[in-house]
Amino acid sequence: MARQTSKRQSMDRAAIQARLADARKFLDAAEMYVEENTVSSWKVAGSNAVHAGIAASDVICGVVLSECSRSGNHIDAVAVLVEATQPDTAPRKHLNALLADKSSYQYGTAGVRQDAAQALVEHAAKLVGEAERRAKR
Repeated sequence: MARQTSKRQSMDRAAIQARLADARKFLDAAEMYVEENTVSSWKVAGSNAVHAGIAASDVICGVVLSECSRSGNHIDAVAVLVEATQPDTAPRKHLNALLADKSSYQYGTAGVRQDAAQALVEHAAKLVGEAERRAKR
């Protein structure tokens, strides 16, 4: 198998479990804040959903490849996730959806709505569920 040129970090079982705990905590926070009725709460929910999805993606890659992306470039992270999950395209779809709205929720308020934040939480929940499923193997 040809190696990608992106920077990667090895993951052992302990690192996978720690990152899975991160993903679950971020998702729990996202689910809590998305129910509140303020823009600032929806920003927190969306931001935590993005973090949950990234952490879950790291777990999936760690379980399958024993490594995850550490390049700082989200395109590289998606590429590693694709490598780990082919031919399944759902994980890539969920991570791309989260990354597409990352800036809005972490750095601004444009487009921050409860329904949009809820959609991000749902994408994150699917990735965390997949990460939990794979980590149990």
